[in-house]
Amino acid sequence: MNKKLLCLSIICLLSLFFAFQPITAAAGPTGTVKVGLMYDPSTLNMLELRTGVELPVILHLHEALQATDAFTGERTFENSLTEEATVLENGKDIRFKLSKGHFFHTGDPVTAHDVKFTYEQCVNPKNANLMAGPLDEIEKIEVLDDYNLIFRFYEPYAAWRELLWIGITSKKYFDKVGMEGFRKHPVGSGPFRFVSRNIGENVILEAYDKYRWREKGKERKVEFKTLEFITVPDEISRMAMLETGELDLISDILPHQAKRLEKNKNIIVKRESTAPSMYGLSSKPDNYPIFKEADFALAFSYAINRQELVDKIFLGEGYPMYMFASRSELGYDPNIKYEFNPDKARELVKKSSYKPGTPIILTYTSAVPNAALVAAAIQNYMQNVGVTITLQQLEAGVQATYSRTRDKKEGHLTLYAWAGGRDPSTRLILTMPKTSIYNAWATRKKQDQMDKLVMAQARETNQEKRLALLKEIHQLLREEPSGPILFGLNQIYAMRDRIDYSWLPNEAFLFYLNRIKIVK
Repeated sequence: MNKKLLCLSIICLLSLFFAFQPITAAAGPTGTVKVGLMYDPSTLNMLELRTGVELPVILHLHEALQATDAFTGERTFENSLTEEATVLENGKDIRFKLSKGHFFHTGDPVTAHDVKFTYEQCVNPKNANLMAGPLDEIEKIEVLDDYNLIFRFYEPYAAWRELLWIGITSKKYFDKVGMEGFRKHPVGSGPFRFVSRNIGENVILEAYDKYRWREKGKERKVEFKTLEFITVPDEISRMAMLETGELDLISDILPHQAKRLEKNKNIIVKRESTAPSMYGLSSKPDNYPIFKEADFALAFSYAINRQELVDKIFLGEGYPMYMFASRSELGYDPNIKYEFNPDKARELVKKSSYKPGTPIILTYTSAVPNAALVAAAIQNYMQNVGVTITLQQLEAGVQATYSRTRDKKEGHLTLYAWAGGRDPSTRLILTMPKTSIYNAWATRKKQDQMDKLVMAQARETNQEKRLALLKEIHQLLREEPSGPILFGLNQIYAMRDRIDYSWLPNEAFLFYLNRIKIVK
């Protein structure tokens, strides 16, 4: 056999050998997990965050300076961009040392320059960011080098950790594509990268192969390739799509729907009682002065049977609430209660200047589950004590616009939802000071005192003293009530049995979906 023929035979034999060998190279993740959303995100741009409903999508694209422990729900720097955070000797400035090894989806490293850029863009008035007010506590951000920076605050800020969830964006990429380019194709360093968006329909993300995190001491990576958020505003349709397998995971399930889903052997229904939750009525005293009268405003607190709302409309999947605070947050006092007392409410109405038969417009939106039923129940409760309620349904975005612009078309009262959290500072700053965007009563008799207390509690780092300040704020709110807090609800969520996911304690939204495990 000549040499050429021998070489050809060897090549053929080697080819056959390798053709039948098992493939040992690690394959990437495969498969898609589909999540049903109630609201279509108005933007995917962290820099232009509008209402907060966009966060379940936005925060999967980005990493932040702080993370949440999946088992305790506590704030942590593990699995975040921060290696170390130190309060400096002056008690108000925070130094951050960033962890190395974090990369944007462009391949560029995450640096202190990106952090500074992101936070400065979020407070830029041109971007109308929801967090601009709370972030204004930061006087300036000083970059020391690529991985060290200092947040310099005007004053000590007790809730500084509540400012660390902002998703960090790439300055280099933004400088290249501009705001319009970033809106169309946002870039972060989170567990998923952006693929596509169809407004009103879906957002498709893909697992970022460089993203890793540690869980119980072990390194983990995303177990599936594609994460698709599908907008399905109607809860019945979302539930049906879960049953047919068109969706893998849905949240904010109504109690009577949960009972139906629990009968399906292919669906797992779970509940999280620690999820921040607060539903109430907000009045507009500056537009409708009748609500400046404490007697009339207080009548609502005694006229409405909160326990009955929870038991009859939500089948007991919740709890009555009586103060402007989620029960998961600092300053919540379970001892504060208003008894259901229609007789007392009736007397309070009579003492006010309200003229029987005068319509009080109550606005409701889809932001509150079973909103039409809750609004109708309130209408009946108030009719029973001599107040005429007229119901008005608005689209959630329209109502939010009316609220921000203090438009009288919003009506006298609005049934609202607030997710809440661990710290009340952001909510108080957004709603209580006279200059706040959502303050509908900037002419309170004790408004100056309220402004001082809100800012004082934000700056008080001694927890005992801060609790005393929060107590004063809630006392002022009882003296000049602007609308009763009604109830909180358990978070009911469900998934196909091919996946496993657990809601993070104390979180308000579907976060950390990268932790989903593929079971089947």
